[in-house]
Amino acid sequence: MTQALAVEQMPLSRSLAMDLHHRVETYRDLGTFQTHLARLLAQGRSLGDCVQLTEALGIIEPFTHRHIPPDGVQILGSNYRETLMANDLLSRNRGELCVLEKAYGSLEALASLDIYLVEYFTGFAAWMRQHADADRLTLSEFLEGIEANFDDVVHQDLCALTYADQAFDLVLCNELFEHVYDLGQAFHEIARVLRAGGRLLATCPMAFGQKEHIVKAQRNRETGELELFGVAETHGDPLRPEEGSLVYQIPGWAMLDELRAAGFSDVMLHHVTSWKHGVLGSDLPGVLVLEAIR
Repeated sequence: MTQALAVEQMPLSRSLAMDLHHRVETYRDLGTFQTHLARLLAQGRSLGDCVQLTEALGIIEPFTHRHIPPDGVQILGSNYRETLMANDLLSRNRGELCVLEKAYGSLEALASLDIYLVEYFTGFAAWMRQHADADRLTLSEFLEGIEANFDDVVHQDLCALTYADQAFDLVLCNELFEHVYDLGQAFHEIARVLRAGGRLLATCPMAFGQKEHIVKAQRNRETGELELFGVAETHGDPLRPEEGSLVYQIPGWAMLDELRAAGFSDVMLHHVTSWKHGVLGSDLPGVLVLEAIR
C-alpha cells in the first residue's frame, strides 16, 4: 500500500495526516513554545489515527533509511513515546536519530565522531555499536550500589565524570536527567568533556508547560543525605529491578537556561513528530529532543 493511498483511507483529515507525516519544530524558549501548545495538544488527540498509518505501512528507520514492515513494528500501549517499538528502538530513540541525521547527515559522518553514550544495555546502545566506530564509542552505566559484577561496563557518575577535558564530539543522554542528583553540575561536566562545537543530545520526561523543574527529591549539599518532597518516585531500572531508579526532578524549561550557564552556546528543544519514522508521543503528538551545542 502506498502512503498516499493509506492516507486517503484513514479516518483522520488528510491535511492533519500529512502535517504529521514528518515534522520537526524547534524552540529555544517557553514563551514561543506556549504559543503552539494548544495546537500540539489538539494534534496529540489524533495519534490513534496516525498509529493506523504506521500499522498499515510500517516505518522508515531514521538515518539508516531501512524500511521496517508492519509485522516488525510493535505497539505495546497508548503512550507511543515509550511503546512504539521497532528494531529494539523506541519512538523517542528514533526522534533522537532524526535530530542526529539532521546534524551530521550520514552514517559515515557519525562514525568519524568521538561519542559518549551514557548507557550500555539498551537497544539504542546496540544500534550505536553497529553504526558508530567501535574505537571511538564510549559507553557507561551508573553502577553505584549494584551488587552484580559487570566487568565490561564502565561506571560513571554524570556529576563527576572521569574523562579528560574536550574528550568527545557528541554526548548522548537518554531518560537520565530526571535521575541526576545535581543537574546543574552534570551539565557543567558534560560541557567540560565536549569539544568546541560538540553536541549534547538528550531525551527526558519533561514538565513542558512550565519553566521550573518539578522537584521530587534532593541530596543535602552539606550532609549528602537524601531529602524527599512527598512519596519517593521511582522509574523502572533493569540494573535495580526491585528498588528502581529514584526521580529527583522532572525538568522544566529552566533546563535550557542551566545549560547556557554551563557553557553551551546554543540550546534548543526539537519537537519531532513522524508517523513515517515511527516517532509519536503521548500528550504531545511527538517527542521532545534536547540539543545543546558547545
